[in-house]
Amino acid sequence: MGLFAQAGGTEQSGIWRSGFIVAAVVGCASTLRLLTRGRADGTGSALRWHRIAVAVLYALVAVVGAAPETADAVGLRPIQAEALLLILLVMLGHALVWRFMAGEGRPAESG
Repeated sequence: MGLFAQAGGTEQSGIWRSGFIVAAVVGCASTLRLLTRGRADGTGSALRWHRIAVAVLYALVAVVGAAPETADAVGLRPIQAEALLLILLVMLGHALVWRFMAGEGRPAESG
């Protein structure tokens, strides 16, 4: 998403907006698929809430990309709002990796 923002800049908002929308739709769909799969395999509630937060952030990225005027509600330019949402997605991704490294979400080792 960041590369789309750099390629489009503020002069050609259609480039970054469409890139953010497509990436957000793919990310949200993938996350929702993980949520349904997680219910079936008994994924813990903390991990489920983490994935829900990711899906919500992806949805917000798509909303701001499709309707950039929504960023005015928080006093930001649309590209700034998208950047902050992307930062939050990266932070949640880092937290998820940390959880997996700590053992949650991985199958138990046998032996």
